[in-house]
This record gives sequence, structure tokens and C-alpha cells, in this order.
Amino acid sequence: MGDRIMKAEFRRVGVAEAPAFRALRLEALRDYPADFGSDYETVLTRPLSFFVSQLADNRVMGAYVGGELVGIVGLQFSENVKERHRAYVWGVYAKGRGVARGLLAAALEVAFGLVSQVELNVRVGNVAAEALYRGAGFVACGGIPGVHWVDGVLYDDRIMMLDRDGWDQNK
Repeated sequence: MGDRIMKAEFRRVGVAEAPAFRALRLEALRDYPADFGSDYETVLTRPLSFFVSQLADNRVMGAYVGGELVGIVGLQFSENVKERHRAYVWGVYAKGRGVARGLLAAALEVAFGLVSQVELNVRVGNVAAEALYRGAGFVACGGIPGVHWVDGVLYDDRIMMLDRDGWDQNK
């Protein structure tokens, strides 16, 4: 895959694709432990049914190149009556250049078909991820100091929001 820009298909990851989803999620947690709330060792012990449930209970969008799942974005929708207008983005991970922007755009298209506001957290210092989110129109609205403890180091998260009115589908 290297540095070349890839042509990808973006669609919802189906429950039958749980093994591929599990493998990609574990790769993300293993290779970038400070960027996720879940940890590799715990998620590694989860049965396949756990990943099937994640796919069934959330909208997980995937990027596919040559039929291979190479990127994921999870969308969680609130069941709380007072928060049904909001979605939360989780588990963003993409292998290769040029896939992340299209994958996020596909996820936002799904989200804004159902809600008016999308929230995510990004690790302070993850410059590439924050640039991706800002490029899609997200703005910082707060932070969580010391939210993740990884290998003896505390990491902060930045909270970012995007309202449907501020979203430009053409970005």
C-alpha cells in the first residue's frame, strides 16, 4: 500500500465481516495505543461475538481497497431522548494515503442523515488526525486532561464537534 493514493469503496461494515473488522481494530490498538480508549490486551481477549455486537449496535463504516477492509470509523448514536440529535465518532483508523478523508466523509454523510451534531475525541498531539477533523469542519470545544494512561504516560484528549449547519459535504 505504501504512500500511493488508493481508490476506495466506502460502505457499512456488515456483521459477516466481523473477522476483518476485529483484525483491523486490533492492529489500530496495537500500533497506536495512545490514540484509543480501548487497549489491545483487553480487546484481544474478546470473542468474535463482541465484534459482531459492535457492528450490529453501531454504524461502522469501512474503506475497502480491492475488496480488503483498510479503514474503519464507528458511529454511536445516543438512545437518551435528550441526546438523540447527536452521534459520537469512535475507532477511526485507516491504512494508506487518501483513504481517511473519504472514509470520514462517508461516515459524516450517514451521521448527518440521522442527527444534527457529531462529536469526537482526538489525542492532543495527533497532528494528522486533528488536521483531518479540522479539514472536515470540526472545531475544538473542550478537552480532557490525562484521559488515557499508557505505559506510564498520561495523554490528553481534545473534544471536537461538528454541526450539520457547519458541514460542507464537498470538503
